Amino acid sequence: MVTVPLTHFLDSHGNSIRLGKRIGSGGEGDVFELLTSPDTTVAKVYHKPLDVQKQEKLRLMARGCNDELKGISAWPTDVLSTRSGGPVVGFLMPRIADAEPIHKVYGPTHRKETFPHADWRFLVRAAKNLAAAFYVIHKYGYVIGDVNEGNILVSDKACVRLIDCDSFQVRSDDCLYYCEVGVAQFTPPELQKSTNFRLARSANHDNFGLAILIFQLLFLGRHPFSGVYSGKEDMPLDKAIAEFRFAYGRNAGQRSMAPPPNSVGPAIIPGHIAELFELAFAESGTKNGGRPTAGDWWDVLDPFEGKLRRCQSDAVHHYYVGLSSCPWCRLEETSGVLIFLSADTITKIDLRREWQKVEAIHPPGPIPVITPDLYRLRPAPLVPAVRRSLAFRKFRQVIGVTIALSCLVFAIIEVITDPLEILLLGIIAIALFFLPGIEDKERKQRWAALDTAGYMWRLWSRKWTEEAGDEAFLTQLNRLKDLRNAYEDIDRQYRSGLLALEGSVRERQMNQFLKTQPVDRTTLPRLGGGLLATLKAGGIVSAADVTPSALRRIPRLDPGITGELIAWRERLEKVFLYDPSKGVERSEIRALVHRFQPQMRPVERELVQGIARLSRIQQDVSKKRVMLRPSVEKRAQELAQAKADYRIFESAVEEAIRQDIQAISKRLFSR
Repeated sequence: MVTVPLTHFLDSHGNSIRLGKRIGSGGEGDVFELLTSPDTTVAKVYHKPLDVQKQEKLRLMARGCNDELKGISAWPTDVLSTRSGGPVVGFLMPRIADAEPIHKVYGPTHRKETFPHADWRFLVRAAKNLAAAFYVIHKYGYVIGDVNEGNILVSDKACVRLIDCDSFQVRSDDCLYYCEVGVAQFTPPELQKSTNFRLARSANHDNFGLAILIFQLLFLGRHPFSGVYSGKEDMPLDKAIAEFRFAYGRNAGQRSMAPPPNSVGPAIIPGHIAELFELAFAESGTKNGGRPTAGDWWDVLDPFEGKLRRCQSDAVHHYYVGLSSCPWCRLEETSGVLIFLSADTITKIDLRREWQKVEAIHPPGPIPVITPDLYRLRPAPLVPAVRRSLAFRKFRQVIGVTIALSCLVFAIIEVITDPLEILLLGIIAIALFFLPGIEDKERKQRWAALDTAGYMWRLWSRKWTEEAGDEAFLTQLNRLKDLRNAYEDIDRQYRSGLLALEGSVRERQMNQFLKTQPVDRTTLPRLGGGLLATLKAGGIVSAADVTPSALRRIPRLDPGITGELIAWRERLEKVFLYDPSKGVERSEIRALVHRFQPQMRPVERELVQGIARLSRIQQDVSKKRVMLRPSVEKRAQELAQAKADYRIFESAVEEAIRQDIQAISKRLFSR
């Protein structure tokens, strides 16, 4: 294997190319800055020697390079070799800076971190520019092949750049250089079952991946074939693509698919744009030229960008003018997720006014006391038959006791010696004493009434406490107080950040001024081209970078040069003019807003919803107190009545027993 040096190469014209620091690394090779033009051009050097076909493919791409291709991609501009006429070991390409993979644009979480200023207009513009980039590639007869979220970059201006261009499919007059890689979730249905990607691809295949990426940009990262499947088996993404199960399509239900919850779809865009997605993901798209082209997408997205209106409720929301209401407000409400970040404020509410709403809600107060003990009711009297039965019960019990005692005496004096006679007399005595009368039926009826009344009272008492009590109101009120404290704490931190920014305006203005003074404009005689390149490679680009610690990191830097650079910076600081009228840079305020807004939005959303809930609780409690009170009082009275009714029966029984005991005692003592 040939060892490739990592510092010195030749381009196709024999010019010497010297590499700077490595800025990237991948499976195939490493990417390096050029010492001569680090800001505009970089070099990719492969780890392993390339086969003849790959070398010829790179030469062909470099010869076909033009300004359009360089404007939308990291297109090979020239090939590199280690010796004149030697094999290709790498290539030169435009440097793409300040851009991120496209998935950091369409995914809300990543977008809020990487592109906090991006709203839906930004996403529409990125989709339009993506179509333009594909159009240029197809215009010159190339096929991307490996369309995926990793080889497309987006800048903070929504400009799109394609990378990994050396994997594109390239065709010459007599040869086809394949794209031999691919990602299943962007591969069209007709290629899903391919065992490898060494096959001829067309622009129509690319157009499937393009439609998916545009869909993800417009609909916040949702994949068009990832939805809710109602079948019994699993439905992985590659299978859904192969079976044309477009989850947002007109016929999604017929294919057992539905969009996932908390998602938006083609309903928020014009019908003619939604129709392009239907064509891109239908069976008819597999035919040659069956899918919308990059030009088709540009033709609809370019005018669509001008048909977006600003939401009146949230200035950061923009949506299609053909809609009656803002879909992003609804989505944030249902999902509880902050979709887009504001540019100038961390909150949409006035806490003072919101809390006035809380104070205007009159607390229901403690629940009115309702208890059976409040009622003094006259018991239902015992009917004469029951009273006679209780009196006769006394007579029966006296006879029963008399027989039992007589039997006992006769047995002792041996008047009766037959055990059977004694047993028979004992049974008669017990029967006379315990034989129930109609009073027992009366007791059971009154006890059943008491038991039923007690059960109903417990049910209604619990319902009264739970639904008409103020516990739910107080719990919600305490939660609102916690939210107010959280809101005020976040607001204090934000305002402290603003004060800190305002207090360091001079330092920031100084730093901005120093950044405008590049090291290559110094008049220091000892700073030659080689030393300047060394400084830039070490991150010393402007006077703002000239610090003792940064200079110490430059290996073998002459102390005299270090002193001259420090003195140069100090001279610049002396000529700096502070402008107090400029105040804090808007970009710095925006960064502070984007830091605290994601913390504030969930709090303010729950606070607003919680105030409405507190009002509903208060109204519900008031209604329940009016509605439930008659029934609860009725149950309390029923229980009080049942207790009184049973109590009089018990009193009568106790009185009868007392009289029986007295009568029995008198007979015993009289003997």
